Amino acid sequence: MKKIKLLFLALLFFAIPKGLYAYTNGQLVEINHMNYKVLSAELRKLAFLNADNVVGMLEIPGIVQDGKGTTFTVTRVSFVTGYPCTNITSVKLPETVTDLDVGIFSDANLESIYISKSVKNIEENANTQLKKVPKYTVDPDNPYFTTDSNGALYSKDGKTLRFVPSSIPLVDGAYTVSSNVEKITKSCFTLIDGLKKIVLPPNLKEISVGYPSIAPIDMLEEFEIAAGGNTTFTTKDGVLCKDNVLIFYPRAKKVVDYKVPDGITSLATFSIAYPRNMEKIDLNQVTSMAKSSLLSAYKLTKITLPKDLKKYDPTTKTGMEPGCIGACTKVNEYIVPNDNTDFVAVDGVVYSKPNKEVLYLYPAGKPGDTYKILPETKVIEALAFWSVQHLKTMTFPAGLNSIKDEAFRQLPKLENVTFTEPSNVQHLGKAVFRACSKLKEVTLPSQVTSLDMPFADCGNLETINVPNGSQLKILRSNSFSSNKKLKHFNFIGTCQLEEIESDAFAYLPKLESFKFPKTVKTIKTNAFRGCMGMKTAEFPSDAEIKVIGEGAFADCGLTNFTVPTNVEEIQREAFNKCTALTVVNISEKTVKISPEAFKACSKLTQLNVSRKHTVYSSVDGYLLSKDKETLKIFPPGKANDRFTLLPPSIKKIGDYAFYECKELKNVVIPNLVESIGERSFGLCSNLNTITFLCDNKIDPAKINQMQSKRSFDDGVEALNLMEKIDIHVRKEKISDYKNDDFYKKFKSISPSFMDRTEEYIAVSDKSVDMLKTTREDETFVFPEKVTHSGKDYVVSLIGDYAFNDASNKVKEVVVTKDVKYVGAKAFMTDKDHEKSTIQSVFFIESNPTKEMLSTTRFDLDDTGNNYNEFATTTTIYVKKTALPTYKTAWAKTVYNTTTNTEEKSPFDFTSQLEYQIKDLKISHKYTTFAREFDTDFSDYRSTKGNTDVAAFVAGSKIIDSPGDYGVTTRHIRMESVDKHGGNNASYAYVPAGTGVLLKVLDKDATDADFYYTIGEQDNQTYNVTDNIMTGVTVNSTGVTASATDPVYVMQGGIFHKIISSIPSPKFPIHRAYVKAGSLPAGAKVVFDFEDSTITSIESIATDKADKAAGVYYNLNGQRINNPQHGVYIRQGKKVVIR
Repeated sequence: MKKIKLLFLALLFFAIPKGLYAYTNGQLVEINHMNYKVLSAELRKLAFLNADNVVGMLEIPGIVQDGKGTTFTVTRVSFVTGYPCTNITSVKLPETVTDLDVGIFSDANLESIYISKSVKNIEENANTQLKKVPKYTVDPDNPYFTTDSNGALYSKDGKTLRFVPSSIPLVDGAYTVSSNVEKITKSCFTLIDGLKKIVLPPNLKEISVGYPSIAPIDMLEEFEIAAGGNTTFTTKDGVLCKDNVLIFYPRAKKVVDYKVPDGITSLATFSIAYPRNMEKIDLNQVTSMAKSSLLSAYKLTKITLPKDLKKYDPTTKTGMEPGCIGACTKVNEYIVPNDNTDFVAVDGVVYSKPNKEVLYLYPAGKPGDTYKILPETKVIEALAFWSVQHLKTMTFPAGLNSIKDEAFRQLPKLENVTFTEPSNVQHLGKAVFRACSKLKEVTLPSQVTSLDMPFADCGNLETINVPNGSQLKILRSNSFSSNKKLKHFNFIGTCQLEEIESDAFAYLPKLESFKFPKTVKTIKTNAFRGCMGMKTAEFPSDAEIKVIGEGAFADCGLTNFTVPTNVEEIQREAFNKCTALTVVNISEKTVKISPEAFKACSKLTQLNVSRKHTVYSSVDGYLLSKDKETLKIFPPGKANDRFTLLPPSIKKIGDYAFYECKELKNVVIPNLVESIGERSFGLCSNLNTITFLCDNKIDPAKINQMQSKRSFDDGVEALNLMEKIDIHVRKEKISDYKNDDFYKKFKSISPSFMDRTEEYIAVSDKSVDMLKTTREDETFVFPEKVTHSGKDYVVSLIGDYAFNDASNKVKEVVVTKDVKYVGAKAFMTDKDHEKSTIQSVFFIESNPTKEMLSTTRFDLDDTGNNYNEFATTTTIYVKKTALPTYKTAWAKTVYNTTTNTEEKSPFDFTSQLEYQIKDLKISHKYTTFAREFDTDFSDYRSTKGNTDVAAFVAGSKIIDSPGDYGVTTRHIRMESVDKHGGNNASYAYVPAGTGVLLKVLDKDATDADFYYTIGEQDNQTYNVTDNIMTGVTVNSTGVTASATDPVYVMQGGIFHKIISSIPSPKFPIHRAYVKAGSLPAGAKVVFDFEDSTITSIESIATDKADKAAGVYYNLNGQRINNPQHGVYIRQGKKVVIR
């Protein structure tokens, strides 16, 4: 039964009409003479916009069929400029609509609207584009809304008044709100002729503030609050207030000279808007003015700012918010009292005080067709020039840095703007020149980095120039979609443009061409959709653009691409020869991708698919089937000279997976692969190495050898490429391959090989994979290269289970920079029980990546099994500065199919990452040390403020001096390693393999938490000279010594003379000893230190020298060879020399 169902589904899929997947999110479509916006192509959801031919009653369909095989559900009503509903008088919503957006049914004279039971959300400003507000009828079963007998719309409980219809009956020009209402939303009272007074309910708790206010009524004269309640709202002479805030000033209030009442210190947004009679205003005690709080007071000629008004504080939302005064078109002067601390008026223009770096307000009615901004000004604040009536030209000085949002909104005469170069303007705010209708051509400032609708609603703008050397990087969504006459967007020279966001140039019918800068990296959904006049699109080699159709943008220079979220098919050669393409993010709805869609995209490394995709999956950038068992497309950029890995989950290499991949030189076939599809490796002319790590040899019967479908070109129908390919197999499988006629067609068949105690297999002509080891070193250091059959190979990979069954003598592993990949359970010595005797692994790599580990590269944790490279008992040491990168790159997540979210993997091991190596303690001021990698002892002191450790090496010169009681003393001068070929910037830095004597300069012993770190200055070769200390690394060892050729070893902070050999492995690993050469019998040796922390030479004698009766020390513990008058220590007792 299961097979029958699957077959039916497959037939159903292929029976889907071609047009089913032809939509993208945000696309505007016309279906059956109605216009819609695609909300979700995957879910097939639409938003209704308008109906071209409907007059009178409009019944919006809930289900829409496009006639091409796609059935949509209408779930929303939205507004898009240019889609009016002029002839509609009534609307019935279907049972599928859930949301009504801002500005719907624009230009409609609606008499009525039916709200279906499915409607959940209605925006407060839904009615702002209507010419008449309708009566509302609500389905009784709607759980969110209700209506009254007059057609007013309420929340279901009747406590929120949403909209009052234009036809509402009035009593003497007044409307009384129901006493049950506790909240009134914006746009509640609009387009109501004759409304002069609103009586508010006695228990009113909340009023929405903001555009366009609750009652943008030109005839409204006053508010009144019904008695008998507990509301905190008040009216002051008909003006609505709350506490110390003026909320709403009625537009038709019959006052010419208005004084803000005493006690009112704040003006809410849109609180005084379009006052019809106000000629003067006294702001009185106001200290805070919200944006648009004094708006379109057309009769005002002068405004005096209050003396206590401060600059805006966004945290407390107090002070003068930018744009607080706007479109007061007759105001020709702002006056600022001299005792105002934050503002100053210069020729009627408000600047910051005292330095005038910010221009806040320019009088909208100020005479003059140009204005010279002060040279010291750096910022023009938002809406500073709102509706300035007379300016025709603006020149912005070089010193200006920023022009904020809508600074030049609605300047009716502005024709020309010039940015003086070299311009310092780095920021142009959103819609900075909004609705400047006479602008036709603009050249942008060179330093601006992003644009966000800079010329919104500039209806006559035709040309935008981007100057040479522009730093422009981002064009925000809808940046130019309202500039319907735009013809040219010119890049005059170089530009740093990286991203063009969704709808940036959408539906511009006159745009003739677009030449993309080479730095463009992202062009998002619908960026150029609907530009019907655009005839050419020119791309440099490293730009990108979105593509859908077959060959639509072949040979273009895309660098990365996000497939529009609703595209369901990427056709054959759609991205052919996009040689700069690196990343493609495939939509969940892209369910049909030609295996040749990205052919010859030589730099493509990532084909990324959402985890929720129903057809495909993506691992390490490879496109796979949903079950991850079939490789669908190999991104050509994944090929490299050293090794090319495939996801370990695949069982089949799909049809055309590598077809004509010129970049492919080598590939490792993972162990589960059982079959290879048609033309999979066809025309891979540079492929020279295939490494088969399969558990079983792939049966040639499952490698396509049919005519025109051959997996490999064997010379029958095309050039014989098999004879150019060397294959490598595990040595135990070699006979299976060599005895097979199919595999004999390859150039050669080679087994894995042994080099000393390790088994390797070649993965290219340059690199090998270490498969296993029998080495018994205490510290295993990966070799940088191995040689086999006269050829040198770099050890680039550590294979799966490489240390399984390795000797328990191996306690540490040092991974060199050449290793670029670590396989599953690589460092577990008992993989079946997920245990390891390896205690520490040291990574020298400074720039780790997710691709370094099998589990992070191939999402192995998603299997639910633990394939961790490390046992939980193993500590992973990395460089300190690289630790955050390691934690990020190696952090592991798993996908929760229930919640559709990424969650932290239960196998995440980033807590085992560490940079503090704590295997060394100094208990008597001195110890010896050596390591297999560069080390640094300075970080502990930098972090803790104490424990200054220096590394010393011995000079070769041994100096004779008079000894105590006639015995000759030999002095060996110890100087820090930085003076002898080490890192010349630090005496605490020990190069790899260097034996040193460590000394704690500022105390006698290190603390219990003392640590050192992996050295980070390892990008150079050190040659430590004059060092007679010998470091012991890799293994504990023996040391040869005799009476005439002694060695000196450190114990308890004292060098002990050893005259007989130390057998192996008694001398411990990671320590050092001194071999000073031949000395006379009985000679005493003194090691002298000279460093910056002391003012004299400090000495350490050998144990025999210390016991000599004539040895003196000062009270600081320093040896004194010629004691003078004073107190000294000799043989553990104080002595006084007089």
